[in-house]
Amino acid sequence: MLLIVDANVLIDYANTDPGVLKLVTSHIAPIHIPSVVLDEVNQLTIEDCSDLGIIVIEEPLEVLVAASEKRGALSFEDHVCLLLAKEREWTCVTNDKPLHRSCSAEDVPVMWGLRLMIELVQEEQLSKEIALDIAQAIHQSNPKHITAEIIEEFKKKTGF
Repeated sequence: MLLIVDANVLIDYANTDPGVLKLVTSHIAPIHIPSVVLDEVNQLTIEDCSDLGIIVIEEPLEVLVAASEKRGALSFEDHVCLLLAKEREWTCVTNDKPLHRSCSAEDVPVMWGLRLMIELVQEEQLSKEIALDIAQAIHQSNPKHITAEIIEEFKKKTGF
């Protein structure tokens, strides 16, 4: 499995515990981010990404051109993620509902951002208590997208 991660997931982890991203790249799967997505993330530099094991990719011109064509509620950057995930058969990691729906409609594997920590807990690379602390910190910094209901579901999936 190879992952492509969009800005909202990167921002959530960068604001709370970027070490989770390093654990993912070390124990779950390589993380790729398009350079146009990294441009949206003020919390991480290209050097930070390198330290975390995240691979920053330059988008082919044809992907940029295709992504510039309007596609429903998707931003340009989200459209880039969708196109690259589809072309390269990567799993898209996002908390963005329109991108999640578009990936599902295009038969692109997709997962929510907190799923990364569920995988780490299952692989015994992160304790469920620390994972819950991080998930709650993400909820505090991003309550609009990571709701209390999502945290309750996360607790169930991590064995609380």
